[in-house]
Amino acid sequence: MISLAGITGSRPALIGVVIAMLALLGIPALHNGYIEIVFRNILMYAALSYGWNLLGGYTGYVSFGQVAFFGIGTYCSAVLSSHGITNIGAGIALAIVVNALVAIVLGIPILRLRGHYFGIATLGVALAIADLAANIDALGGTSGLAIKQLDESQFFWYYYAMWAVAAACLIVTWLVARSKLGYAFVAIRENEDAAVVLGVSPTRYKVIAWAIAGAMAGAAGAVFAPANGFIDPSIAFEIDNNVFPIVMTLLGGIGTVAGPFVGALILAGINEILQRFFVKIHTLFFGAMIVLVVMFLPRGIVALIGMRGGWRGFRRSLGAYRV
Repeated sequence: MISLAGITGSRPALIGVVIAMLALLGIPALHNGYIEIVFRNILMYAALSYGWNLLGGYTGYVSFGQVAFFGIGTYCSAVLSSHGITNIGAGIALAIVVNALVAIVLGIPILRLRGHYFGIATLGVALAIADLAANIDALGGTSGLAIKQLDESQFFWYYYAMWAVAAACLIVTWLVARSKLGYAFVAIRENEDAAVVLGVSPTRYKVIAWAIAGAMAGAAGAVFAPANGFIDPSIAFEIDNNVFPIVMTLLGGIGTVAGPFVGALILAGINEILQRFFVKIHTLFFGAMIVLVVMFLPRGIVALIGMRGGWRGFRRSLGAYRV
């Protein structure tokens, strides 16, 4: 039987995340542009991680194409800006609708694939969409598009918009995890054939999961674009935005509500420090940390916070690698 705690994760960790999110509302009050950008990026990665976690964590389908939805979201804002519409909310709404539709159209055939076949297909989708964007003149092609920004004194609105997107992703994940929809996702992850016997339609529920995941990534992209002020295919479909959310979810705790935020906060923070003080070798530290997480924290940090057997499991992991 699948327990509620098993699909929502540690309650103490979730409470800690809510407190942290509320505390982050005060970042613009520091009047420090650099810190504001750092935490806005952390919130962006949290939103991307929540999207990936919904499909990869709860449904068990590992996607390597989540960046495609982020990129589509950035271009939604860019296109609206080119037509004189600079409202952030309009950009988010358009990105959510467009990405959900794209996920449904592509998901119906692609989500019939399983395992590494699905992963390769999603990577192909991301590459194809990036190439398509680079060859459409209306989207600026390889030259990109400049996006009209708010006055510098109003830049804090981009931060609050990204905070709202991350908070919405957290709430949606929590609601899904506690609903029949969440139980259907987990049933597919645990045993798809058994889920069919129980009356669950795998393709339908996987498409729903991918549509929600795509909407989350697109909303983050819709805020990132005007905050950045310029978009081209290399920025919209940057590889970091494809890899980081996966690693962050694994670090925080895959298939949990708190995990993506915890992973984004820790990993993005460490990566920022390494980039500042170890410019030439920061990728080496980052890669080493990925290996350590996979080896010693396969269930993520959330598994160590308030979950029975978490610390014992971590010690067993350490013991497994003793010489």
